[in-house]
Amino acid sequence: MNASLTFEVLLYLNSYYFGLFAVCELGMNAVKYINFGNLHHYSTDFGVFIGVCFIEILRVLIARRGNLTERRWPVIVAILLTIPSIIGVVYLMIWQSEILRFEYIICAMQLGFCTAEIISGILCLFKCCQTPEYY
Repeated sequence: MNASLTFEVLLYLNSYYFGLFAVCELGMNAVKYINFGNLHHYSTDFGVFIGVCFIEILRVLIARRGNLTERRWPVIVAILLTIPSIIGVVYLMIWQSEILRFEYIICAMQLGFCTAEIISGILCLFKCCQTPEYY
């Protein structure tokens, strides 16, 4: 199978899943703020969430444009942007002040998408996995 196609399919699926992830995470943050009013690190948790949203949207846009034009640098930048995104999701999954079970599940799924995208993105960069060009 073409590694570029696999990478594109994963980016397409992640673009929809991340929208769902962001809406659910925003709703859970609102519920936590209302129900647990005395959270000490709420502003830090919300700041990390906003940062993850910004990085993830930027990463998916850069990766899709780089993959469609078959350029290497945008794909490399997107792979490197996955690292802060993974760190932010791990923070939301483990180190947050109050964690809900549903939040743990959707963060684990987001980490799975990020890991699969890193692997397929790296495979995209190798010459042996690219489709041959015939002239």
